[in-house]
Amino acid sequence: MKSTAAGFVLAVIVAIGYAQADSPWYERFSLRGYTQLRYAQLHDLSAAGAIWSSGGLSIRRGRLILSGFVSDNVFIYIQPDFAASFSSSLNVMQLRDAYFDVFLDSVQSLRVRVGQSKIPFGYENMQSSSLRLPIERAEVLNTASVPGERDIGVFFMWAPPAARALYRQLLRNGLKGSGDYGCISLGVYNGQGINRPELNRTLYWNARATYPFEIGSAIVEPAVQAYIGRFVQQTSTSVQQTAADYRDERYAVTLAISPAPVGVLAEYAWGHTPRYVPPSNGGGGYIRSGRIEGGFVTVYSRAQLGGYVVMPFVRWQTLHGGVKSLVDAPMTDLVQAEAGVEWHISNTLELTAEYMHTDRRTQTTPGNGRQRTDAVWLQLQINY
Repeated sequence: MKSTAAGFVLAVIVAIGYAQADSPWYERFSLRGYTQLRYAQLHDLSAAGAIWSSGGLSIRRGRLILSGFVSDNVFIYIQPDFAASFSSSLNVMQLRDAYFDVFLDSVQSLRVRVGQSKIPFGYENMQSSSLRLPIERAEVLNTASVPGERDIGVFFMWAPPAARALYRQLLRNGLKGSGDYGCISLGVYNGQGINRPELNRTLYWNARATYPFEIGSAIVEPAVQAYIGRFVQQTSTSVQQTAADYRDERYAVTLAISPAPVGVLAEYAWGHTPRYVPPSNGGGGYIRSGRIEGGFVTVYSRAQLGGYVVMPFVRWQTLHGGVKSLVDAPMTDLVQAEAGVEWHISNTLELTAEYMHTDRRTQTTPGNGRQRTDAVWLQLQINY
């Protein structure tokens, strides 16, 4: 059945690959990217007598994006990251995106996306890290749901020209858009995480529905989205597996309002996911599928100050459930508050300063823990 469906999709793609445009393909490509340099000061409130300590300088992201139309109806997008981390190694090259869109009509409202791409689940997940205000994404929709935001899959996406124009307007005017992933999307993907092989021959299903519209000078976009699948959980040797894979499903709602002058981004997710369960009679505990829920609210503004664009923001997030992207899927209760400002020094340089307070409780082997921390982050982003 899967091979038949894959063959049908490939046949459709080949059948609609019509004539090349007049200009050579290499003249229709763009090359762009960004790099983020960070400095952190950390304060562990859980340790008696703890003092502020430096997290040092780091390169968080180093992206280079090649994109463009290779024909009138085929668009490709390739993005490596030169600052990924692996185990104790830093600044390792990693493939982030490698996909192509095949448009099925003359107004480019309907397309098929094939390859490694962001999963259409969560506005903040789909939003580029070069545009996001908080230092990192909210955990409940990211590390606990779609780690790395990406996977290999096939997606059908539809958006009318009017909606696609609003998506472009958000990005062009610096209003922190999420990009164009269609108003309706439906697809399948591997589901085991970015740059990981398929482990159980069971694909995930994903669907999302949204529509942007204007109210005065603000662009409003509500959305609903979901995915269902079976996840193969990584565990340590002392933790017992109770199944070969585990029920993993998520449902989420989104409300995005562009700054006019105040903007809001709010998302809430719930469902079931693998999670660690502590032992009742000794041992290292075990894994089972359990409930997960949580969300976040970001309030921000965009203003001119002394000839510069400044964007102050605050965010509050919560999470209750297992974090499947971590070994043993630790049961986590998280409450986090953040406040900061993004300063656009020029079109090339952006400086972000953020304060973060975190209260995290975890259940995992060898026992329960609570970590309360304060952190101050500085990030310089260079766009090119």
